[in-house]
Amino acid sequence: MSQLSLLDVTITLTGDRTAIADGLVALGSFAADARCTGSATAVDCPVAAGTTPGQLLAELTRLAVEHSPRLCLHAGVVSCPGGTVVIPGSSGLGKSTLTAALVRAGFGYLSDEVLAVPRSGGLPARFARPIAVGPESWTVLGLDPAQRPADGDERLIEPEHLGQLGVPAPVRHLLLAERRPGGPELVEHSRGAAVPALLTRAFNHFRDPGGSFHAVVTLARQAQVWTVRYQQAPELAGLLAERWL
Repeated sequence: MSQLSLLDVTITLTGDRTAIADGLVALGSFAADARCTGSATAVDCPVAAGTTPGQLLAELTRLAVEHSPRLCLHAGVVSCPGGTVVIPGSSGLGKSTLTAALVRAGFGYLSDEVLAVPRSGGLPARFARPIAVGPESWTVLGLDPAQRPADGDERLIEPEHLGQLGVPAPVRHLLLAERRPGGPELVEHSRGAAVPALLTRAFNHFRDPGGSFHAVVTLARQAQVWTVRYQQAPELAGLLAERWL
């Protein structure tokens, strides 16, 4: 029996031992760091024969955010000397690619998928999943062409192969990102705009609607809110690295 502790949820992996063992190896440091801490919330994760590491990662993420006592928001999360940078996810943004580009530019990696914060206040959790990178993003990020995944496929890449892991710190920058042709732009925006942008991307706000709203408002108040527009993720990552690293 294998157990992982993710976002204050104990997840017990049951089922096909080979698929479990192969999946945990493929998830690398993400699985190795998820040592069981005996949290109050415990769920099972059945693993069938033939389950791929990507499928296992998706199911672990689903169970963690669904059952976590933390407020979990769909976002890319990195760290810099001034604090934590959050990029709420939106359709067509390429959030994982942008997160990977930021890590390659020198930001610390916290997650490409989940911002998880206590509803009563506190630091975000590190949820340093491997990043699934498709062939187009692989090329944009300048990764080894020999390892490029086939068209229509993705390859999981451990964050340590891109840069360094981040240390959880207070959220200081919220980026409302938009894809559009042209060079990267960074424009300060009102804090009020961040509240709906975050709430509409919450995975589990229904567990405590009042506490979730309070947590989002607190995040917006303590951070600078920016509109960022870009076409290529490495270009925007370079601009932000010049500003904040």
